[in-house]
Amino acid sequence: MSTSLFLNLTLAGLLGAAGLALPPQLGAGAAPLAPARPPLAQQPADTLNPLKIVFFGSSVPFGQGATNKYGYVARYAALLGRRATAGQGAAWTVANISVPGDNTTKVAARWPRDLAPQRGRYVVLALSLGNEGIHGGGQPIFEQFKTNLAQLVQRARAQGLVPVVANCYTRNDYTPEDYAFIKQMNLLLHAWAVPSINLLGAVDDGAGHWAPGYWDDALHPNDAGHAELAHAIVPSLFDALRAGKALPRRQPTAGVRLGSGGPGAASLVLRPEALLHPFTQVVSFRTAGTGQLVGLQDSTASGSLSIAPGGGLAYTSARGGRLATPQRVNDNRWHQLALAHYYAAGYTALYLDGAEVGRLPERLLTRQLSLGGSRAPRRVQYRNWLFYRAGMNADEARALAADSLLKSSLELYAPLGGRRPHQPDSLRNLAQSTNGLLRLAQPSHAAPLLGRPKRAGAAPR
Repeated sequence: MSTSLFLNLTLAGLLGAAGLALPPQLGAGAAPLAPARPPLAQQPADTLNPLKIVFFGSSVPFGQGATNKYGYVARYAALLGRRATAGQGAAWTVANISVPGDNTTKVAARWPRDLAPQRGRYVVLALSLGNEGIHGGGQPIFEQFKTNLAQLVQRARAQGLVPVVANCYTRNDYTPEDYAFIKQMNLLLHAWAVPSINLLGAVDDGAGHWAPGYWDDALHPNDAGHAELAHAIVPSLFDALRAGKALPRRQPTAGVRLGSGGPGAASLVLRPEALLHPFTQVVSFRTAGTGQLVGLQDSTASGSLSIAPGGGLAYTSARGGRLATPQRVNDNRWHQLALAHYYAAGYTALYLDGAEVGRLPERLLTRQLSLGGSRAPRRVQYRNWLFYRAGMNADEARALAADSLLKSSLELYAPLGGRRPHQPDSLRNLAQSTNGLLRLAQPSHAAPLLGRPKRAGAAPR
């Protein structure tokens, strides 16, 4: 990734930390918009269905490659239905007006005919660089897609709609140059002031192609691939948007201290919404001790991220593997760890301060994550706990380490800004989800997987 892109992403992070926002029609690195047509009149909010989501894209959201076209959009709609039945979310209606072969130009042309009559409050712009012509088109196509997509976002807002963007994903004919453009575009979309979904992080094989066994043809996923794409969408995203929850901005934070040691020590627990396959767990820590930093409860066993007796960072998998760093991290300085799991590709990557430590071949079914507890280093401090429903590649890990707040598929962003973990403000989840942290006054490894203990301090979500 270019130095200029990193500078733009870092600037976006600094603006967020200062409480400032990028202009809503622009993202880090996006060009100023030239209106494609006269300004469109805003639609009265009461003429739109407040519980309707419209997916507007190309062949993959259409369901190509899936049996009976039951693709990721239909799977996500079914999940929303189950959540509504269980009293976990609103009774959403989902429409799919995606057309195979569409790109930004074609979607713009059929907007009045296909999207406007739907009268839905929310529109998911589900396009990618593939149909735009990035394979062989290079930088001009990259710029065209970026500019046109930003115009579509602006057009939606001008009509009173709430836009969501699905990030670019894989194809088996992508070259290394194509893949570099895909990753660069997704980094920009992470930073745009619009909710977004990291589809690449669900199905990438690490080279821009579909993970083996997850594709129907070179351009489309199969049933398993569509299922992975659906897992990357935050289940409560639209409930959070309906409640008016704003896009998160990076917050200054001194962190919280959790490591008191011994039975009954406080732990913070996150239970991801719905079934989890790909994910990335990120947190910063500072300590001079040793012990467990993060607990990872799988469906049948437990894993951990810990500081080993020698002072290095170690990942012990619930599946039995292990990764470790040779350098000490218990130097009483802030460090960031990131654990990225690609379920489809079948591996987990560990990053320390943006540098990859190593990978383990495995598939996890993570049910619960925790910080602190009786096994934690004494007087350990934590800050900026992030949890994503998609894997993160090396470029994204470096951007996170440079203090960029990446937002695609973000289920949890807890700055942990209070001095004590029982203060509600320290436990707020700023991500656009309705999930929240739990505070358990017991060893984190003993936290039950069933039942609903009281949410931490009734913290606002």
